[in-house]
Amino acid sequence: MAVEDRTRWNQRYKTGNAPVDAKPNRWLAHHADVIDRVAAARRGAGVTPAALDVACGAGGTVLWLARRGWRATGVDGSDAALALAVAAMPAEVAGRTRFLCVDLDEWRPTPATFDCVTCFYFLDRQLWPWLRAAVRPGGVLALQTHHRGALAVRPHANPDYLLTPGELAELITGWGWTLLASSDPTTATTSEAVLAQRPLE
Repeated sequence: MAVEDRTRWNQRYKTGNAPVDAKPNRWLAHHADVIDRVAAARRGAGVTPAALDVACGAGGTVLWLARRGWRATGVDGSDAALALAVAAMPAEVAGRTRFLCVDLDEWRPTPATFDCVTCFYFLDRQLWPWLRAAVRPGGVLALQTHHRGALAVRPHANPDYLLTPGELAELITGWGWTLLASSDPTTATTSEAVLAQRPLE
């Protein structure tokens, strides 16, 4: 991440021109039953489930996962966003929650480390193979970001940072993963979402 990008995002968070409340991704929260089922399977195997949220912003999804018993990590390029996340972190989840300020252009997750990986409204196609590799067998990946339908309401948006319609579903199909959930009608006109499970191996 270039210095100017980090500065721009820090300024947005400091001025409230970016989401500053520690709220989870609403679409993911709607599928809490899937997340809880994966966590239960890991606990049944004697392991604390581990989650990673990429471009976590103010940390709402990370804290939501931690409250559900996950060991949760959030990474973001904005230290201002992460300061908000740390400030919102309840004491009871501090022992299983961590936030890391990283250069998202350079940082890559460790393979086969997480039972749930999430990334919302941050599009870097070069990260996709790494996010896939970071999910353990039986784990899940949740992605959501804007597609080109968003140009109807944001005509000046850069198309390079927008999905082509159906791109995420095609990605998951190509991997051979199971698509558990996709976009809901309230968001499908401007964004695409997928919740997919890696096969057990």
